Amino acid sequence: MVRPHVLTEDPGNGAQSRNSRTPGEATMEMSRNESASRKTAAVTAAALAAALSAGFAGQALAEEPSIEEIVVTAQKREQRLQETPVAVQALAGELLDDISVRDLNEVMTLVPGASEELSNTPGLRRFQIRGIAQSLGDSTVGYYVNDAAFIGYQINFAPVARTFDIERVEVLRGPQSTLYGNGSMGGTVRYITRKPDLVDFEGAFRAAYTDTAGGDNGNYFDGVVSLPLVEDRLGVRVAASQEVTGGYQEDAFGNEDINEFQITTVRGEMLWRPADSVSIELMALTNEAESDGGTLLISLDPPVGTSLPGDYNNNFFDLYSGTLEWDLGFATLTANVARVEFDNESEQVLPFPFAPGGLLSVAYATDSEALNSETRLVSQGDGPLQWVLGFFYSDSESEADTATNLPSLLPPTQAAYGSESVSVFGEISYSLMDGTLIPLVGLRYFTDDRDSTTIGGGIDSSLDDTFDSWNPRFNLQWLPREDTNLYINIAKGFRSGIFNTPFYCSGLHRGLGGLPCSDAVDSDTLWSYELGAKWTLADGQLLIDLAGYYMDWQDVHQAAPFLGLFQSYQFGDAEVIGLDVGLLYAPASIEGLTLQVTANFNQSEFVDLDPTLDATVVADEGDELPFVPDMTLSATASYSWSLTGNWMGHASLSYSRIGSQLGQFGTDAEGDDRDLLRARIGASVGNFGVYLFGKNLLDESDAIYSQTPAMGLVTFTQDYPRQIGVEVGYDF
Repeated sequence: MVRPHVLTEDPGNGAQSRNSRTPGEATMEMSRNESASRKTAAVTAAALAAALSAGFAGQALAEEPSIEEIVVTAQKREQRLQETPVAVQALAGELLDDISVRDLNEVMTLVPGASEELSNTPGLRRFQIRGIAQSLGDSTVGYYVNDAAFIGYQINFAPVARTFDIERVEVLRGPQSTLYGNGSMGGTVRYITRKPDLVDFEGAFRAAYTDTAGGDNGNYFDGVVSLPLVEDRLGVRVAASQEVTGGYQEDAFGNEDINEFQITTVRGEMLWRPADSVSIELMALTNEAESDGGTLLISLDPPVGTSLPGDYNNNFFDLYSGTLEWDLGFATLTANVARVEFDNESEQVLPFPFAPGGLLSVAYATDSEALNSETRLVSQGDGPLQWVLGFFYSDSESEADTATNLPSLLPPTQAAYGSESVSVFGEISYSLMDGTLIPLVGLRYFTDDRDSTTIGGGIDSSLDDTFDSWNPRFNLQWLPREDTNLYINIAKGFRSGIFNTPFYCSGLHRGLGGLPCSDAVDSDTLWSYELGAKWTLADGQLLIDLAGYYMDWQDVHQAAPFLGLFQSYQFGDAEVIGLDVGLLYAPASIEGLTLQVTANFNQSEFVDLDPTLDATVVADEGDELPFVPDMTLSATASYSWSLTGNWMGHASLSYSRIGSQLGQFGTDAEGDDRDLLRARIGASVGNFGVYLFGKNLLDESDAIYSQTPAMGLVTFTQDYPRQIGVEVGYDF
């Protein structure tokens, strides 16, 4: 935001309210049930955002820099970040604003061990955490908006909503299948939105102009209004964002700047507190991502895309949710129901020697929807026994149509998919030795009935299968001192199986000598073993976070090509070993300065391949997993200072390095190490602020990874070129 704000508790109704800070002051968000007993800590806004367990840094000044009171809800209850016995990072929305981060793709460059996995357009992005890449099939990262699960059969991309007007992003690293269920094998990402203020009217507006190196200019507009309708009881909040990003690619005919895209996000929330112990929240979130082309390139310098005139790729998602929270005294009851709708419409023209004129036109249309519901009880109080008990239900269906201008070889296909899953889960912990030793045991039972019906190519099919799993978690936490948190975490991750397209798998692949594939692909699982340590040192000015992990991934889902058509296989087993490092420093001697560093070192490889695949050129034992960098590094510095009178100066510099990674099997190409630099500098007075910012200042243009969307065509994806922009904003 233009003018720093902080979260405090309103003693009248318990709702969080945003109050303007005077320069040099900030107050940490407190747990609703524990704020009265905790000290009121003055904290930098950077610290609130940051923690890596190592997040990063912001720009408000603090009287007593102390970053030990950061609160997260990653484990379904409010906890101090440094006391959570898991690897979790909290990134506050204000801090993302401070370094001009606007979407999840940029957020993930700040998370150790996380990276973009696959992206065909700005509206379809996939990510991996700790080497557990998705390939085809369900996502290996779980996505949530507040308590609403953004999941469903064939809904396997990340939500692309902008980070404007969010409270924070929580990123849990490592398998989270016990509390978050199917798909959270590598980790979980949670968007926590800002809630309506039940006391004060407030809002904000900002606008920016951007210039793209070698491309068109762009712009964005953000606005939010929060209105109390009944003081202390009822309020609404509406936030909207529209961003146009200029194109920079050429096409094969020499047309320039062809890949412009526009993303529009609108979110409305209503908060009702009929009683002090009950709250009801309704939310509607809609997002439209429209692109003239995609992100795929056949040449990096100059950037020549695969898109041709007439190409488009449009993606739409809607999320509607309702949440009841009821304080029962001994426990908190939370019930959430959410509906997810996702549509994709695209057409792409690709060079293809057997198509008319040597150009293959492929049109896709996908319509998916899911109904997700979770009900849980979470214990309250300070007693040694703590527990979580919950139930989760999901019902989803999807329809997909494909057509080409080469129906004799690639006939049109129609497919319908369905999934109905049920989970019950729970965790229980007991504090021993005066609360210094806390063992925890958790378990989730999951069952998923799936079906698939396809028509086309002369091979019609109807498939169904049931996938189930028991997913335990064992955790032992030791708190030998107030500033030290040591833990062991052992957890199982799980992902449902999927169905291949029978015409491509049974027909082309088998009939023309491709890899032997199965119409149905079974589930894959992994076991994770993690040792972690967190220290809060120097009177709360320094946070240190270390986590080492080993993962045994069995029956790995991966995609392999034949004639440019990808189907899913179970390659065999893989091992992943890695280390996360996080440091956050807010020195008392330099008021307004915060420094943060995160790093990950990761090694992943296949250790036991299916013999039929090991005999091919697709992969060998010892090969690295695709879409997994061997290291990530980020460093951020943020500083705020008094200029003159009521004017405040703000500056930040953020650097990220992402190691090289293999692309899709069949491309025989590897991405490059990438160095990304962003900066922001500006000034604010009262409610007004103006900022100059830059992204990808080094104009990094090397390949992120490679893939093969069509026969014989190896394509690449690269970072968006250097952007320079000016932003103005006003809070009221």
